[in-house]
Amino acid sequence: MDAQLRDQLARQRTELANERTLLAYIRTALGFVIVGIPAMWLLDHPYMQTLGGLSLTAGVMCLAFGLRRFMAVQNIIAQQFDSQQESEQAEPGRVT
Repeated sequence: MDAQLRDQLARQRTELANERTLLAYIRTALGFVIVGIPAMWLLDHPYMQTLGGLSLTAGVMCLAFGLRRFMAVQNIIAQQFDSQQESEQAEPGRVT
């Protein structure tokens, strides 16, 4: 029972770390968008509008990459947990 609790807590820590990483990607994406919007619509200089467009694009790409990475890591966590549970059921007397 102690090993199951330890494994469950380890999984929760891993999932929380993955969520923190997603939040960091979202924060970075919002930073790019917050810089890009005023640069595109409030400044009349063509270079600033170009930089604003690039900033908005970078924000959207950062968000997409962060979401994709979050989903991939969630799948890996689930696969590892499921395979670990299957191996424990196959060998109930095994000590890890």
